[in-house]
Amino acid sequence: MKRIKMRSLISVFQVSDINKSIEWYKKWLGEPDVIPMEGVAEYEITPGSWLQLSETEKVVNSGVVIGVDDVKESKRNLDNVGIQTGEIVDYEVVYVFDIFDVDNNQISFAQEL
Repeated sequence: MKRIKMRSLISVFQVSDINKSIEWYKKWLGEPDVIPMEGVAEYEITPGSWLQLSETEKVVNSGVVIGVDDVKESKRNLDNVGIQTGEIVDYEVVYVFDIFDVDNNQISFAQEL
């Protein structure tokens, strides 16, 4: 039983150059949903689930897993806009492939089987 009622989740990626990162993310997420302050951009991935880019001098890499309905279609869409994608791996219960942003933060796309 959860003891706290939660309503959102924000994953934070540290980036070295917010403008360069926004240009990369625009290829597949479009414009940021929110730019709350200088050096920060936020994308709402699903209702209540956000990816925040935060500019910093020393980047510590992070990762996130995004669930999708069709991993093959997602990979094809990313390939079509020039995002380098990894191979799809079959883990018997899930298909997964990865991409890495300009600061080497990992985004994994997963489709439950």
